[in-house]
Amino acid sequence: MTLYGLIRFDIEDFVTEESDEALEFVLDVMDEYQMPASYGIVGKKAQSLFAHHQMKTLERLAQKNSVGFHSTSHSEHPTIAEEMAELDYEDGVARFIAREKVGIDMVKDLIKSPVYFTQPGGNWVPQAVDALSLLNMPIFFSDSWNSYLDTARQPMWIEDIVHWSLPVLNPKPFAMKLPDNLDEAIQLIEQAPQDLAPQDAFMVMVHPTELVTTKFWDAVNFELGATNATLRKAPLRCIQDRHEAYEGFRQYIRHIRQIAGIEWIDIASLSGRIQPLTPPALSDPQTLLTIITRYGLGPAIIHDQSYSAADMVVALALLMTGATPGQRLPHVKAPAQWGSQRLFNGQEMSLLGEKLLRQSAHEIVDQVLETGRLPALVRTARDLAIEEWAASAIYHFSTPVGAVSLPLTFLDYVKEPKDLHWDWPIFPPDFHPYPLWQETRRLAWSLKWAQYQS
Repeated sequence: MTLYGLIRFDIEDFVTEESDEALEFVLDVMDEYQMPASYGIVGKKAQSLFAHHQMKTLERLAQKNSVGFHSTSHSEHPTIAEEMAELDYEDGVARFIAREKVGIDMVKDLIKSPVYFTQPGGNWVPQAVDALSLLNMPIFFSDSWNSYLDTARQPMWIEDIVHWSLPVLNPKPFAMKLPDNLDEAIQLIEQAPQDLAPQDAFMVMVHPTELVTTKFWDAVNFELGATNATLRKAPLRCIQDRHEAYEGFRQYIRHIRQIAGIEWIDIASLSGRIQPLTPPALSDPQTLLTIITRYGLGPAIIHDQSYSAADMVVALALLMTGATPGQRLPHVKAPAQWGSQRLFNGQEMSLLGEKLLRQSAHEIVDQVLETGRLPALVRTARDLAIEEWAASAIYHFSTPVGAVSLPLTFLDYVKEPKDLHWDWPIFPPDFHPYPLWQETRRLAWSLKWAQYQS
């Protein structure tokens, strides 16, 4: 079994015309070595290519298996995160769709329908999760540098989309420093088979414009919240430096494609190997309780069935209503509203009583069947928070009876604010969008491991 290596090209510089030449060169090299990759394109960059009469480049991109959408306008203010941070969640989802569908249509009309979304820079936003489902773009191809989720080397489902936030195994910056960092870049890939496990995935992130410029195009125009009526192209490398960077990139691709133990693949093809999203079968009480008490509320794999934390709670409720193990759980998403940071102890809620617990279990199941979402509060149990209800249910199920703590382990997959890319150079100073982080924690109820087909 091998590792999966993915190369993601973020094609975004719609200001510097010389970046068109760099993109054409990248396509030449990737075709020459028959190297699969994923090509995320900013809507305004697609327009720019058309305006520059780069019809052949647009046609070549249309032939690629994985064409993605890299936002409408990338770093123009307000960026996606800047706008989402000012809105409540539902309004944010609607606004995301309204502003980004413009760019999706640009890519669709000039190239082809994109199959994945990549956030521009630090603009990972939870609203994209629900918006992408409505935009028929079920793959969120992020990265470990920018994602709010820490899911390491494996894909995860969140709500109805598959999310990737893979480790980035290239220097930062990469292409802008070629060929000087060529040896370092190659060594990072050569080391991957020793450091990673079979079927782990990693990625390489490349901005073609870096091959011809000495400073990021968006930093020139939008750094620290700047807005400019007239956009300026990035400062350019001299012709000799460009040719040396091109040759460095060619050597890089030629070398890494031959490294044993790595299957190079595009994101659409790898996502196509994932089992479809289906609710798990209801586990027996003893197995379910053993997993929860040992590992927390999920996500977890039980008998090859992938459970989210929301699935775990619904399973507990179904068992309390007398459901038969083996039946399929209803499809369940995260609560519409939720916020907690606590570790719960079932013994503290033991006065709830078994009768009330079972009544409230019926309420939970009915709510899930009606809304498709886990309720945040259990009304028949004195407006108990759903995680408190789960802790109480586990306490009553446990044999021998004893105190059961309930770690909200799904929150372990959400990065802490200090680890987020809020210091992205384009954001205004002191940009700290805590509401986006809080909504990500809520959505983490729906996180479950994506499993490859056998």
